[in-house]
Amino acid sequence: MVRLSPGKCRRLEAVSDSRGIIGALAIDQRDALRRLFSAEMKVEKSLVSREQLEEFKTIVVRVLSPHASAVLLEPEYGLHAASQRSPSAGLLMAYEV
Repeated sequence: MVRLSPGKCRRLEAVSDSRGIIGALAIDQRDALRRLFSAEMKVEKSLVSREQLEEFKTIVVRVLSPHASAVLLEPEYGLHAASQRSPSAGLLMAYEV
């Protein structure tokens, strides 16, 4: 059986609900979200602005994070949204190597 350090336990608790379940709102999409906006707006992908994506993520996080144990975002368009999450929702950040 794997033993978790106290630090890992605290971090897992920060993104879990009272039952120990991670119910995360995953909104770390970048290019896929831009394509969806592009199709809906009937414009080229390049015309979907950074501000539109940031605003969308912020609104979604504000509305839905009270119902999630954590929010998964990415630093490219999600930094402002991260600051708008519910105090009860932990934060998970995506990264690429």
